[in-house]
Amino acid sequence: MLRFSTTGLLFLFGVGNCDQYLQNPKGSNNRLNEKSANRNNGNRLFDSQNNNRGGYNVGETGDSNDAFADNGQTSKASVEGDSQEMWDPTNQLAGNSVQYNMAYQEGSELRMTWTSQHGCGQAMNNCNMVIQFACDDNDKDGTDFSAFANKGLGTRATLHDGGNTDTPREPNNIGQAETQFEANNGITGNANDFRGRHESEEYYAMCKARERNKGLFTADQKLKGHSQIYTRQNPNGQRRGLECPEERDYFPHEFPSIWRDIAWIGNDVEYCKTDIAKYSQNVHNKYACVGSAGDVNDLPDDDAQAGAVTEAECTAANGNWVATNWGFTFSEAWASQFCQGAQWSQINHLGNVDGTSMGGQMASYDWQIPSYNQLKNNYGCYEYTSATGPKYFRLVVRTRYNISTGDYDPYQTDASMNNDPQNGVISPVTQNPTIDIGAFMQGMRLALNTAQTGRTFQDRSHVFSVFQKPANSAEQRTSTMLNVNVRGKRGNIVQTFPAMEYDFEPNDFEISQNQCVHFQWTGSNTHNNGNPAGDGQAGDAGEGAGGTDRSNIMEMSSMRNSYPFPYDVEENGDKKFRSFFDHVNCKYAHDTGFAGVRLDADHVKAIMATGGGYYYSENGALSTMNSADGNEVNPLLNNASASFKQGLVCCTNGSTPTGNYYMVSTRNNNFTNRAQKMKITVVAGGAQEFKYYQTQ
Repeated sequence: MLRFSTTGLLFLFGVGNCDQYLQNPKGSNNRLNEKSANRNNGNRLFDSQNNNRGGYNVGETGDSNDAFADNGQTSKASVEGDSQEMWDPTNQLAGNSVQYNMAYQEGSELRMTWTSQHGCGQAMNNCNMVIQFACDDNDKDGTDFSAFANKGLGTRATLHDGGNTDTPREPNNIGQAETQFEANNGITGNANDFRGRHESEEYYAMCKARERNKGLFTADQKLKGHSQIYTRQNPNGQRRGLECPEERDYFPHEFPSIWRDIAWIGNDVEYCKTDIAKYSQNVHNKYACVGSAGDVNDLPDDDAQAGAVTEAECTAANGNWVATNWGFTFSEAWASQFCQGAQWSQINHLGNVDGTSMGGQMASYDWQIPSYNQLKNNYGCYEYTSATGPKYFRLVVRTRYNISTGDYDPYQTDASMNNDPQNGVISPVTQNPTIDIGAFMQGMRLALNTAQTGRTFQDRSHVFSVFQKPANSAEQRTSTMLNVNVRGKRGNIVQTFPAMEYDFEPNDFEISQNQCVHFQWTGSNTHNNGNPAGDGQAGDAGEGAGGTDRSNIMEMSSMRNSYPFPYDVEENGDKKFRSFFDHVNCKYAHDTGFAGVRLDADHVKAIMATGGGYYYSENGALSTMNSADGNEVNPLLNNASASFKQGLVCCTNGSTPTGNYYMVSTRNNNFTNRAQKMKITVVAGGAQEFKYYQTQ
């Protein structure tokens, strides 16, 4: 049976090391906690198609590699603790062995940035970027597999960054989903063998059982199987994590998946609006065959049900054909919001894009994180309640970069054009063809791999949390909030490439007097870029202890300076330097569960300056320095935490003077090869859209 695409599925083209890297939030590229420049396992969670050197380690609490006490063979309980850890800075050095989740408030703005080697938005190729997120729809700590929801649809998600860099075990059939779940979680077998996952065991079993779409164009590739694990890009059926290769390589996919669509960004915007957007799972039903009881919480009874691709096949297998979508309604307005034009970027260059001031920023998308109601009621995300009260969700994002030439119509070319010389069909693209250039001259050979004529690259973040707005903070409930993060890792530009050195993200932005900013960052204690270094340079040039990510925020009087100004210098009874954190009646919300604890300006300055709360107040710093226990903060922040989430600042009473404010991370502002600086412009008026620039 041939199933042709109903949407002209876009399967695109790339050559060489055409890599795509998510820079903010930090993309993993399948890394976890490696001490090497190369990742250990490119097949751990997903198929990135990227260079082994890319990506960032999972965030860590504390000042040492305590999240991986036994070289990565760490149990679930010690790897992924409740995400409330470190909210109280007085407890952040208590040695809690947990990985760190970034925390964002519902409805806040997150500026996502990435680099793509072959560029986009220009005449030399056809491309798009699909941005999606997945969320837990079950309790991540649950061990009773029978209690999990949505198993029958394959959309169960219990996200785990993992405790080691091993690929999760696969089920050979749908009946093995539960046993492999238990083995991957260390419930059976080795209790410390806790493996990372995004997609579920049953999701991969269904992919393996379903017949692939034989209506799709495969050029002259000889696929070695007939299920959805075999595609033109993956003709041998190699497994990466528990993702489904056909879903990864084609968008929109025919069947249910865990991924919720955020945006499609590409060249053919009008085509997206009319022929792609309406088939997004956000607005369009996707069907799966569930067990004979018809309960989506039960697995299919057997592989005949799991592998059904039509309602007729499902009925014949005594199953029930059940629809799912993410609860939105298609409209022209929805399509216009979803389908976005790509910014111009240069091919063969992991750099910045046109259309930003001075061309000085990476490709980006300003994502307004969904509201609490959308995450719970539309997207079906599982609601957690923290120990301190706030409710939150756990998410992961992925970017899928698709790249094509114009040698054939990417929307209309289908299986009827597969190479079949015996029946008079020659594929429009063939493997390394020698072409006739005319005039009786010798032919020229093209370097063309038809497994890559239609190629999808991707990167995914580590798990992060999204919190509900607190009921007791009027500023947070009524004001817009911008997330300001740190991207990059330890090392110089060669050692970190194709990741990057430290930078604030965004690093030059405008806010009004009535908006909130959430300063936050995450880092690893093992970013030492050691051997094997692949095709790059090993090493971790920088300040402080080797392999450690640290950041802090102090203020300067000019972007050209290196010295931060002292906060306590006065002239004629007034403070000499104007501080962003230092205005009368400006309220500061210190993040203890987004609960709106108010701190005065001196507290905030101490927290920001000492790498995220090593000192909680000016008096605390003085007391520590006057003691004899030697516990004062290290000048290079070696004993400060790698990660920080307490920087929520809401100055919403209009008291902040307008003008420019300049910030620096003293730890990483090494004048010889890097500058971690930021400019904030405050303008008069109420809440408005955040604006981004490039510091001159």
